Amino acid sequence: MAMFGPRITRVFASRGHALWWSAMVLVTAYCVAIDPPAQVTPAPDVAATHAGKKSGDPWAAMKDVAKKREELLH
Repeated sequence: MAMFGPRITRVFASRGHALWWSAMVLVTAYCVAIDPPAQVTPAPDVAATHAGKKSGDPWAAMKDVAKKREELLH
């Protein structure tokens, strides 16, 4: 099996190699995630779904169900 980079037994053979490897992992992560997109737009179907909903209380539907349940029980 072909793997990229140094063998894992060689990386952790010494503290210096382990520190260098971990530093390069952090640098790679930093370089990949340094510039996020300025604005993320939702997919068109998601935008259409949310366009019909009002942005109010997210628990409003559950409160209505609770009220109907209380009316039925009493």
